Amino acid sequence: MNEWTMVRSMALRIGAVGEERLRRALDGWAGAQAEWLTLDGPHDWASALIALDLAQSDEPTPHVLAIADVLAQTLALDAFDTTLLRLLVAVDRLPRAAGLAEVWSEHGRNLPSLLGEAAGAATIDADRAVRHSAALRLGLAGFRANRQGVIEVHLRWSLEKLLDRATADSASVISTLIGPAQEARLTLPDFAHVPDCAFLVRLLMGASRDRASGVNILIHGPPGTGKTELARTLAQAAGLSLHGVGEADDDGDEPSRWERVCALQLAQRVMGPSGATALLFDEMEDLIGDAKPSDGDWMAGRQGSKVFINRLLETNDVPVIWTTNALGNVDAAILRRMSFVLELDLPTPSAARRMLKRISLEEGITPSRRLEALLDSAPETATVLRVAARAARLAGDAEGAFRPAVALVRALRGGDVPSADAEQVDLDLFESTVPLAPLLAQLAENAGKTGEDLDVSLLLMGPPDTGKTALAHHLARALDRPLVVKRASDLLSRWVGGTEAAIAKAFGDARERGHVLLFDEVDSLLFDRGSANNSWEAGQVNEMLTWLDRHPLPVIAATNHADRLDAAALRRFVFKIDLAPLGPSRAAMAFERFFGMPAPAGIANLSHLTPGDFAAVRRQLRHQPARDAGDLLTRLSSEGAWRPTRTKLGF
Repeated sequence: MNEWTMVRSMALRIGAVGEERLRRALDGWAGAQAEWLTLDGPHDWASALIALDLAQSDEPTPHVLAIADVLAQTLALDAFDTTLLRLLVAVDRLPRAAGLAEVWSEHGRNLPSLLGEAAGAATIDADRAVRHSAALRLGLAGFRANRQGVIEVHLRWSLEKLLDRATADSASVISTLIGPAQEARLTLPDFAHVPDCAFLVRLLMGASRDRASGVNILIHGPPGTGKTELARTLAQAAGLSLHGVGEADDDGDEPSRWERVCALQLAQRVMGPSGATALLFDEMEDLIGDAKPSDGDWMAGRQGSKVFINRLLETNDVPVIWTTNALGNVDAAILRRMSFVLELDLPTPSAARRMLKRISLEEGITPSRRLEALLDSAPETATVLRVAARAARLAGDAEGAFRPAVALVRALRGGDVPSADAEQVDLDLFESTVPLAPLLAQLAENAGKTGEDLDVSLLLMGPPDTGKTALAHHLARALDRPLVVKRASDLLSRWVGGTEAAIAKAFGDARERGHVLLFDEVDSLLFDRGSANNSWEAGQVNEMLTWLDRHPLPVIAATNHADRLDAAALRRFVFKIDLAPLGPSRAAMAFERFFGMPAPAGIANLSHLTPGDFAAVRRQLRHQPARDAGDLLTRLSSEGAWRPTRTKLGF
């Protein structure tokens, strides 16, 4: 199949024309192609018709037509659709065929009808056959009017990319059309915080084994939580080759929504017979467009046909994994056609550390202790580890990606980043009314039991620097759950009802995402209702109490002023832990562990010391070294003197 054959087919369908203006234009085309047509006599259209009817050409098949032939075979097109595909490619890419089609269209003639007849359709059915052809239905090509109103062939994004990049063999055509198989960089243990992974792997395996149609998995969650990586990991674990559909190519050419939908249809048709394949439609927003919920049972801003999308989801022969950041914009009709909907949130601390270890090895950096601590204080750090590590490697950053990670987390939060000082918690250095080590060990053991919610609440009381916040972070790590800190300033609102709404959202988000909640300065939220001056002030206390009664996950509250708490609030906490300044034995132990030397005898006379005092003095040593143990003791005494005297609790 060469250009001569394509032009001959078109010319014989045009035949002799009586319209003078069109005949002169065709004469001009024939004159320009006289040498190629081997015209020895007059260079006119009549002579060109005779030459094309009688002669044959042995010129090689152009590359683009060879690719069109391979594509037709891959798609199992029938004779008409195969010939039409060749004609469409020839008219767009081959100069003589393009020139002849342009002459025909410029004089108001029906180009689709001409190509349909040339492809073998009857004259009366030619236009309809083209409009319903596989090439147009699969989004490979179409027709459009140029600025002069002339109809011309328009090859769409997927076919343009194929003709520009592929070689004329099946493997190259499939790889270019569908995209190369995507390799997983993670393994299932990296997603140990996602309990549904095993089920999804079995689902994909069963869909492939039974050649089941209509299997769709939707993964949604905030950006950076690893939705795409999870899709790759699930497919690999199921033994399937995963191909992304309709993604931007290496030159950055961006497909439209319709082109992505057509790419999905193409992928289904090409990969369906092979089995052992899954497709990834990343960023489902491209499918739903600007749709958003509106009043009643309808979506505003919907693009395309709802029925078309519904049938697309019901009839796909190859399993599709979809990802989106915005589940709220997905029509309920689409959700009902999903085989499984998975919410992917921030990884647990242990999973985040595994990610950090693997990414650090891959990027060739040594993560700093501060970066590890940042994972605990700001769980969203896990979503930027890859880009932060790469930036650190390129910049030769000795801080092990901490600097770029902090900058990214600050941007994500839109504000300050929590302290990322690597604080090692030593439970032996807590002066507590409850033995902490066995309690936390039991809680961690209970949290590890599958199928059980850990609905435990702890109230941490004590003067500043006794380690309440550090203990909360330690407990969250022991439970392998991210810790979310809510302070009074995060929740209190100037508007009536605003505080209650913020409290409800904090509990609701923690329940949905499996986080441990820490309410710092909780006395501002659970104050004695007898001291309230307005009814709405008591309302926020009631809201907190209601949520504490029914929340199924760990809640920690910390306060320096337990005497200000509402009496009903105290009853809501399963464990009330009073953290006091260190006694003589623990103070001596802290001295040795912080400073690496035996404690002087005078340590027993300092009854007001806390772990925070020891940490503050140790930080001083970086700038002002101590002369001896006595100097350290003096500094500790000075630190403790700044703390106000604690009021004895009345219960």
